[in-house]
Amino acid sequence: SKSHPNGLGNSSDLIGKYLHDSTGSSASGFVPGLMNRKTSYNEDGVGGMHVYSPWWGDNSKLDFPRGYHIEVWGGMSNPNYGFGFNTNEFNKFFGLKVGGYGESLREDVKKYYGSVVGFGGRGEGIARKENYCEIDPTTLDDYGIPVLKFNYKWSDLEVKQAKHMQDTFEEIIHNMGGEPLGEKPGKDRDYGLNAPGEIIHEVGTTRMGNDPKTSVTNKFNQLHDVDNVFIVDAGPFVSQADKNCTWTIMALSWRASDYIIEQLKQQNI
Repeated sequence: SKSHPNGLGNSSDLIGKYLHDSTGSSASGFVPGLMNRKTSYNEDGVGGMHVYSPWWGDNSKLDFPRGYHIEVWGGMSNPNYGFGFNTNEFNKFFGLKVGGYGESLREDVKKYYGSVVGFGGRGEGIARKENYCEIDPTTLDDYGIPVLKFNYKWSDLEVKQAKHMQDTFEEIIHNMGGEPLGEKPGKDRDYGLNAPGEIIHEVGTTRMGNDPKTSVTNKFNQLHDVDNVFIVDAGPFVSQADKNCTWTIMALSWRASDYIIEQLKQQNI
């Protein structure tokens, strides 16, 4: 429109820009010290949980900014056997035959149950103007609505962070007396760094700020250009730490709601 030639609320030309997601990389290991567990414990339901380890690093000694946390999970879910995972594959670490069926397989499952430990790193990606989403000019969804087109690449800083994750996971597994499972991803695979969007912590694209020239909304999620439009999702995030963003979305939405009520009472909107 004439009032908004660059799109609604987009006088800053920043809508869609500064898109960013959490980083992620993972590894797992077999720990012989966790074999032959007692069967008398009631551990029902523990398979879906994980232990959280916050960031501990000193960035002044590292080659990347910010940090990541580690989610440590154990092998306490339902035992499985088949394509992609073979419980008694661990027999190879003891010079024993891999494979089997019947009673010997059942004994192997009991012996190795709970002996796998996994590590998932979730870190902070840097918000950059060149990472953005836009309306696809040609592709429509099933309802005839144009879909989003994403333009997002990790920088060398996120790749270095993933390398630090993998080196840390390997060190922890070895210090536990364990054996890493699978091939450690190298530089050719960005050290196992998940593609942007895979950790599903996407934020940004309508960043908040005090200056209408460098931001889309104010601190109350209100468009600088349109007083009666508020964005109450993850769009106004200026940065995103290594955490899930849901609670912060809820907190910002609550604050925005209180502000809307106040502004309505004052007849400002």
